[in-house]
Amino acid sequence: MAKLTVFYDYHEEGIVPILLSLRFRPNELDFSKNSLYVPLGAPFQQLNMEEINEFDAGITVLLEDLIVHPERPHAIGISLSSLKLRHAAHLEGLFDIQQLWLRMNDIEEVLQMEVRTLYPWSDSHKPLK
Repeated sequence: MAKLTVFYDYHEEGIVPILLSLRFRPNELDFSKNSLYVPLGAPFQQLNMEEINEFDAGITVLLEDLIVHPERPHAIGISLSSLKLRHAAHLEGLFDIQQLWLRMNDIEEVLQMEVRTLYPWSDSHKPLK
């Protein structure tokens, strides 16, 4: 399974999760499948927005790429077929992609719930190895 990282930034209400990154090992992201489901309660690494590596290429998962499955209430789905269609001009390069980016606002809108409570900022949170 992909390594899940949540990036945080400072807002009026404090430090809040903004971006979710899914990093895959080479050839782990299987674009031959139609969808991918990510458990929202999975262990995750916690970083500040300033810690995003400018060389971390990937695909941004848009709101319309997100799906919900009634039998997977604690997971967010990603339509890989939608990503393939949108990036058809670069289809050969898709298989080299190792990272997907999701906005927390989009996840909340699709799930119609506040998922930020699943990812509170914790100074004692230990990063994944």
